Order: sequence, then C-alpha cells, then structure tokens
Amino acid sequence: MEWVVVERDFDCELTPESVRTLVQAGGCLELYGVKAVRSYLAPGGKRMICVFRAPDAEAVRAVLRSFGSPSGNVWTATQHTS
Repeated sequence: MEWVVVERDFDCELTPESVRTLVQAGGCLELYGVKAVRSYLAPGGKRMICVFRAPDAEAVRAVLRSFGSPSGNVWTATQHTS
C-alpha cells in the first residue's frame, strides 16, 4: 500500500462538515482498495489536502473520477514521521 496525497482547489467554500460528508459518502473507496486517512482544510475552505492509503495513485484518481470530481494534484509519498 502506498501513501497517496491529493491537493485540490475548490471554487466554493467547503466547511469541515461538508468534508466529513464527502468522506463518509465515499462508498466506492473499498471497491478500489482506497482508505481515507486524513484531510486538511485550509482557512477559507477553498483548498484541501487529503491523505489516503491505496494500491497506487491511479486508484485514488479512479475514486475521484467516480465522484465526477476533478482529481487535482495526486502523488505518492513516503512517510518520515509517525
């Protein structure tokens, strides 16, 4: 499993509650072997960083496509702290 990071920008402001709703609605995550780990929402709610555990970055892109959502910047990463 890889660590996969997604950086996304939004036209409209997200709230912490809307982020929780998005993560809970991610029923197809399991279909692609993707697990949401953590999300960070910037002040103003228009930029978000999400961290996933997934087989690869393409699995996360497939999940985002299934939501009809642009993928933003998606890359694999290595963890250096716990």
